[in-house]
Amino acid sequence: MDVFPELRNRLACVTFPTEALKFGAESLRNIRHALSVMSRIDELEKLCTMFRLLPVIFTAKDYTFAGKPMRIEREVRRMQQVSTYVMAHYVHPISLDDIASEVGMNRSAFCSWFKRCKGMTFSQFVTQYRLNTACELLEHSQKSVSEIGYLVGFSDIPHFIRVFAKEKGVSPEKYRKENSTKAHV
Repeated sequence: MDVFPELRNRLACVTFPTEALKFGAESLRNIRHALSVMSRIDELEKLCTMFRLLPVIFTAKDYTFAGKPMRIEREVRRMQQVSTYVMAHYVHPISLDDIASEVGMNRSAFCSWFKRCKGMTFSQFVTQYRLNTACELLEHSQKSVSEIGYLVGFSDIPHFIRVFAKEKGVSPEKYRKENSTKAHV
């Protein structure tokens, strides 16, 4: 409500449950539908769908309390912290020292921990995130391939095109032609 004051009146009477909830059939159907739609839309549409979903969740009458929510394990919380950091900084180079410091580890311990948890290096993880973001932009924008490469953190466009083609099996241009939402309209 601090970020979106216009929601203050709408959410003022809503009590936010602190217990885990189990929803009834009607609410569950609405929640499942919204979540399935979210898997096929871009980030802005996901945010809009989430805002439409909030009243369903917080004003539903067909729920029962299912107990206390489980505490998130330290490793899961740490991985969430890593993901959040990558999402906020992927446009710029991310050093191992910076990310290790962010999660309270030294560089060597971070590298070992990350590889054990994710089965890939941190560098591979960042590259994967950048490429997935590039795919979203290729599908949903008219920006040039070069511009997209820069937007997702690659400073060398030929390198971006080589990495993209190696990981995705097609060039960025071909990916756009095959997956663009504009092409399907």
